[in-house]
Amino acid sequence: MSGKLIIFDLGKVIFDYDLSIISKSLSEYSPKKELFENMEQFVISHIDIFAKYERGLIESRDFYKTMVDLLVLENLPFEKFSDIWNNIFTPIQDVIDLVTSLSHRYDLAMLSNTNELHFNFLYEKYPDIFLKFKKLHLSYLMHERKPDAQIYEQVIKEHNVEPHNIFFTDDNKENVYSAMLCGIKAFSFKNIIKLRQDLESFGIEV
Repeated sequence: MSGKLIIFDLGKVIFDYDLSIISKSLSEYSPKKELFENMEQFVISHIDIFAKYERGLIESRDFYKTMVDLLVLENLPFEKFSDIWNNIFTPIQDVIDLVTSLSHRYDLAMLSNTNELHFNFLYEKYPDIFLKFKKLHLSYLMHERKPDAQIYEQVIKEHNVEPHNIFFTDDNKENVYSAMLCGIKAFSFKNIIKLRQDLESFGIEV
């Protein structure tokens, strides 16, 4: 291996996702249809709850009960909620192909703000993708969340790699900026073309 570490975000980098799928499906179980008109705004308005769940500070069933209350969901068992909550992901195949290629020559890691239901679903459905990574840094297990500096510091310490030898790509500009403040060479993810260019600028053969 090269002594360099390449870290990928998960959502919108390796897997795309569509929150409108959740809102459309869940709205069928609620009389309050107006609550589902903008699921992204709903998440922003209740970010404290979603952030706690991503930090692993709320159990999945407690999160489900909170969503039932907030969205006035009726006759929706936990198992069905889980199916709806998870059925939003699409693999970004060109990035996955690049990850596969890089994994033969470099140490790869993942750093993701995610939750128990989403990650377990993805890992069970796409195990081969996750096996390409030397280490999975997941917010709900680390009890930290991007863009907080503590999560990057944990990653640096665990790998025992100088921050300037770490390449990190994330679709969220705030996460990228925070990583840069920790000394990590961080890049905003846009598409596979820019990702390849960023990796090459870091000295990675793609």
